[in-house]
This record gives sequence, structure tokens and C-alpha cells, in this order.
Amino acid sequence: MSTGQGIAARCAIGKETSFGTAVAVDEVVPFSSESINRAIQQLESQYLDGNVGRKGLKNSVVSVTGALEGELVWDDDTGDPIGCENILRGALGSSSTSTDDNQYKTASAIDDVYTMCFNKQVSNWEIVSAKHNTLTLSGAAGEKVMFSTDIIGYNLLRTGDAGITNAVAAVTALSNTDQPENIVFDDLVFRVGTQADALATGDRYKIDSFELSINNNLSEPQFSSIASGHTSSLLTLEPKRNGQRETNLSISLPRYESDQFFSWLNSGTALMADLKFTSGSYYFHIFLLNIRVVGDPTASIGGTELIKPEINFMALRLAGAHAYMKFSDDDLISDEIGIETASGRASAV
Repeated sequence: MSTGQGIAARCAIGKETSFGTAVAVDEVVPFSSESINRAIQQLESQYLDGNVGRKGLKNSVVSVTGALEGELVWDDDTGDPIGCENILRGALGSSSTSTDDNQYKTASAIDDVYTMCFNKQVSNWEIVSAKHNTLTLSGAAGEKVMFSTDIIGYNLLRTGDAGITNAVAAVTALSNTDQPENIVFDDLVFRVGTQADALATGDRYKIDSFELSINNNLSEPQFSSIASGHTSSLLTLEPKRNGQRETNLSISLPRYESDQFFSWLNSGTALMADLKFTSGSYYFHIFLLNIRVVGDPTASIGGTELIKPEINFMALRLAGAHAYMKFSDDDLISDEIGIETASGRASAV
């Protein structure tokens, strides 16, 4: 009898062509933990019939939600592709490839759906039509950069369930020939400045942690009667945007040396920022085109130790082109965020 062990687990992914239809997985996503589960709403009969015992349960609608978390790595497509750029594409919604790099861009609609499989040895757990509702990238000095994404799925099938597409063997067969390397905080240069001219060396700031979050505000699982294109009243309609996209950045500084961020808040200054991780010929470059300091920046005195400011930014959509924020091939970045990578992946997912 098999015993499920986290050490032997694997996450594999395949991009679907239509919502509700699983595909064979073909890439590996390194991960640290997951909590994606199928919740079945059970309806208890509570009519009165002169008896005191509980009457029974009937299964109703099914929700598939949860989180996937892991270490951000440089993608590698030697042998079977392995890496995290599928998650970037799923959360931002669009991508393209230039000569030397891959570009991930925002889209009005989050249309990408993925089959995600988790080999738990006892069985393969297959999430059908997973969508990325949120994406968070975070890091701190001396540590690895991490990702976390919240998933909304159409269905979850296990080995032996009718209609499952991928067997355990199909997941374990994706045996990558290379080990991807971590993206680490030590690789980071952070810059922020006004939109008056291009970011330069003088716009670098010492930070000791950051958290970047993208919330697509997709609809939670919704259910309806059977209709054209929707063949099960127990499974969710395709999640769609149910609010504005929200992109936020938080940073902490190791020491209090300037009031610049407080001045930018007071004046409501429009800013731009980038976070660039570089390792040899690889880079992972996050562009934030139009941000504002928001909330209440802190520089609290907590005792005898150094004062450490904490700053929050809100990213806003930028209408039109930005003269100073472009991808490396001069391709324009739209809206509020873009991510450019140069990794072992030859083309964007």
C-alpha cells in the first residue's frame, strides 16, 4: 500500500484550450506546499416528521479552491520544462517573446486555464481548469524569493474517478534533467523615483524586504442550472473578473535615513519603480509604471534598536505610453505592471 509523502510530491501543469476540459500535463512547477481541495456542500434534511433522529445528507455544489506556494526559480526548458513562468502568465494574463527575453503583461481578462496535477503517491489529484486569482512575490535579506498564488478551479478528480485525464505515471514521467536555481534576495536592486526622468543609480534604495501582490478579483465559485456551455449544475461557472485588478507593493528599509517617502506621500507624487534580480546572464525584472505612496508610512521607535521604516505603494493604471519604462527591446509596457525574464526558457509560456 502506498503512503503519501510530501518529499515525493510533484506538481505538474498543462495549459488548457477550453474551460472545463483537462489536458495532459507537460511541465513541472517546483513548489513547497499546497492546500487546494474540493469542498462538497452537503444539504441536511431538516423536515419535521415526528422522529428525533437526523434525516440524512445529499451532496450539492462543489468548490475547488486553495493556495500553491513555493520558491521562485529561474526557469529551465532543458529536457522537460520546469519553472515558475507559467504562474506569471496565469496571473497577469498575457505574454510575448523578444529576441533574448520573455515578457509577461497584464490583460483585461484572465482567460488562461490550467490542468494542475499533484502526485500524492496514493493517487494523482487533478485540478481541472485552475485559474490564478492572486499572485504574491516576496523576499527578505538573506533569503530566497517566494511565490504564493490562490487558485480557483472547476473540478478536482483523483485516481480512479471517472473522467480523470492524467495518471500518476504521466506526472512522474516528467523527469527534468536539470535542477533550476533559486532567485534570491541577494540578486535584487530596487529603484524608485519620480516620472520626470529615467530611473538611475541615484534612485537605488536599501530595502531589506518586499512584498508585491496582484489581485485579479475573480468571482468566487458560482453555480447555475444546466445551460448551453455549462453542463453541470454542481460545478462552478468560469470565474471572471468581479472587480478592479489590485496591485500593491510593500517594502521595509533596514534603517531610517531619509524623509523622502514621507515627502512623496505629502505631495501625492506620481512615482515609478523597478525590482531587478540578476544572476549571471539571467534576470527577472519587475516594472511598476505608476505608483503612489499610500496609507501611513511608519518609522516607529520600538526600543533601543535602529528605526526601520515601512512603506506601502498602490500601483495605478497608466494611460498611454511611458517614455522611461520599457522592456529591453523598447516594447512598451501598458497598465501598471510588467515582468521581463531572461532564463533557461527559450520562449514565453
